[in-house]
Amino acid sequence: MANDLKITTPSDCEIVMTREFDAPRRLVWEAMTRPEFIRRWIYAPRGLSMTVCEGGPLVGDPFRWVWHDDSGNQALEITGVTLEIVPLEKAVHTEKMFIGNGVPVGELLATIELSEHSEKTSLRMTLLFPSKEARDSALSAGMEQGVATGYARLDELLLEFERLAPSH
Repeated sequence: MANDLKITTPSDCEIVMTREFDAPRRLVWEAMTRPEFIRRWIYAPRGLSMTVCEGGPLVGDPFRWVWHDDSGNQALEITGVTLEIVPLEKAVHTEKMFIGNGVPVGELLATIELSEHSEKTSLRMTLLFPSKEARDSALSAGMEQGVATGYARLDELLLEFERLAPSH
């Protein structure tokens, strides 16, 4: 696959993910910043369903994502606040993750940068963790597979966008 996810660890506390999408930046931006689209592509482990996806793409906006298991028990929650927005180019937000009914498992700072070239969009996401242990824990928990699966679903959503409103 031409659009493989690449992950590097440039420092003890960072993970940098890069990937290309075969879509214009405006569509990738919409899919990555609007809750009604996020809930359609973001990865959920088998047996979990995203039940809450709320928040806005403005500085100061909080967001909240919640997943429940098949029995209706809350399994995962991610909350955060948008710290910086450069429309179509950059978004920075905090993330706090909780398992079950509120057990904290970590927090990080996420920076998403998008650039466009020839109707394709390059993504660079930098995750800054508070420690090497927290970074390594995210890597060992299967983050790479989950993110890759979510981005494959995002590819499908972007194809749907293109079919609905082809570029001229």
